[in-house]
Amino acid sequence: MELVVASNFDPELIASTREFPIVSFFGNFPVTLVGGGRPPHILPRITEAQFRTHVAAVHASGREFYATFNTSDLGLREYSAGFLERLQAEVTRLVEIGVDGFVVAIPALIEWIHREYPYTRLSASTFARIRTVAQGEYFLRRGADTLVIEEANRDFRLLRGLAAAGARVEVLVNQTCIHDCPFRFHHLNTSSLASQTDTVDAPWFEFPLLQCGLEVARDPAQMIAGIFVRPEDLEVYEEAGVHRFKISGRNQTTPWIRRAVQAYTARQYPGNLLDILSYVQNRGPRAALQRLDQEGVSPEIVRPLRAALDPLGTMTIDNRAFPKGFLRRIAATDCAAISCRDCGYCAGVARQVVRINGHRLSEYVPPGDLPAGEELLPAFGSTYPGNTPQERAGRPPIPR
Repeated sequence: MELVVASNFDPELIASTREFPIVSFFGNFPVTLVGGGRPPHILPRITEAQFRTHVAAVHASGREFYATFNTSDLGLREYSAGFLERLQAEVTRLVEIGVDGFVVAIPALIEWIHREYPYTRLSASTFARIRTVAQGEYFLRRGADTLVIEEANRDFRLLRGLAAAGARVEVLVNQTCIHDCPFRFHHLNTSSLASQTDTVDAPWFEFPLLQCGLEVARDPAQMIAGIFVRPEDLEVYEEAGVHRFKISGRNQTTPWIRRAVQAYTARQYPGNLLDILSYVQNRGPRAALQRLDQEGVSPEIVRPLRAALDPLGTMTIDNRAFPKGFLRRIAATDCAAISCRDCGYCAGVARQVVRINGHRLSEYVPPGDLPAGEELLPAFGSTYPGNTPQERAGRPPIPR
């Protein structure tokens, strides 16, 4: 087992996780030229000196550090004069800080970094959205040696094929994204553009998270049909040739990260599974709507949406109650070719393991017709009245 773990740049993180099989950490500055996989408002602000000290501590512990360069969209700036020179300066800066590799999604960036810095290791990010062996081989030919899989992490034919093609396959285990999320492309681009140096009007909240939260509120079984991996099921991946597992949580506290690392190392967690998952449908959307409500923004829209999402704050997933062979049953199902309504397996498991406000799903009443959340898009933008950077400076960041 090899674990790849998110860094929150807390000096205590490295020391508190020494006994676990962590081979590398990952992270970056909140805002960079290229941008990364998380919006800046949820990440710790760090100085270059803090970054350098943190990477040195990682190396002293015998681990590597990868910088996240995993934007899915460069905002067309790659076509502008001087961009490559700025890119060269940024990559050189990070290499001099001591990073061992980069997590990258855009093929042109992978190829450029590999050519300019041939001894730097490259991982193809989850933002590359690799769904076939042919896609994976393309990234391998361009210089990546690791392929990070998220959306397709329950497609074991794909995982075996990528491993057979010579890839070091890394599976992200603790996200709660829903099955084949229709909002994902918009979400990736929002996070990418919001974290770039040249973005002037970055939103303070990612609207696709609200859409995702409402989907789960309408059908909580989607949590079970999603992309998380239970600690108890790592052996299924190892049988497919996958031995490297990624734990997200750059916005989380050190005790939270340590708990997740400990659970996956022990291959068991006898509690609420949401304790170790990045439960993105809950805190961020609810906190964003609460802020709008407090500021009197569109109460006829905000308040019904708040009421719809509030039950998610009470959701628990009893990890001990999962049926034996849960993941193997899913692995044997062609999920891409069958409707969840026709299959019903995850819905049945959800009835066993999910509780809302302490009650079974049979007692849960999903929200009815809701107002259009798209009307709130301008309110999440930085140019909305009351949401300029100066006016938001004193407010706490939206959690996620």
